Amino acid sequence: MVEGSDLGTTYTDGKLLTGTSGPHRSIQEVSNTGFYLKKLIDPNDKTSTRGVQSDVWWVWFRLGEVYLNATEAVFELGQTGIALNYINALGERAGFPANSVTVLTNERIRNERRVELAFEDHRLWDLKRWRIADKVWNGSTSGADAVIYALYPYRVIRPGNTHDGKYVFVKMVAPRFRAPRFFQLGTYYTAHGDCFHTTNQQ
Repeated sequence: MVEGSDLGTTYTDGKLLTGTSGPHRSIQEVSNTGFYLKKLIDPNDKTSTRGVQSDVWWVWFRLGEVYLNATEAVFELGQTGIALNYINALGERAGFPANSVTVLTNERIRNERRVELAFEDHRLWDLKRWRIADKVWNGSTSGADAVIYALYPYRVIRPGNTHDGKYVFVKMVAPRFRAPRFFQLGTYYTAHGDCFHTTNQQ
């Protein structure tokens, strides 16, 4: 199944068949993944319209990052108890029960950074700092982290079926990013973020 040529197409019953918000391979200013970012966006009406000024400040550094930095630092020093205090403080701010994390590993800390700091321009620098960018973005078409995927929304048209009228999301490679991400080893020694080679390398 591939995405349609138009967004917001309707079926013969006049109801929406494909999503209006994308993804799409050629329409400009439309999501390439089927999702839009709400994080750090002004929730007030029409503030996303061009020419409208938002009063939401861009966050350069926030408490969540402080907790994550402290967690990683003291864990590296072998002070697991203190690291657990920091990571749980972070979780409690997000609504998790007190002391919900009882076992801590490097992988857990790294995943917490990935989730908490998503869309805040930390991922590249974290992977470089941990020296695993070449392993995560290895250029493999079968690499779950190297390939950029999209979820395409479709309404199920099956009269009499329990799923009729509901939406399904078909996972596909994002059309504008066919080549998987490939981090070149030499980029560990560069200061800028232009680190991907577009040629598919296995």
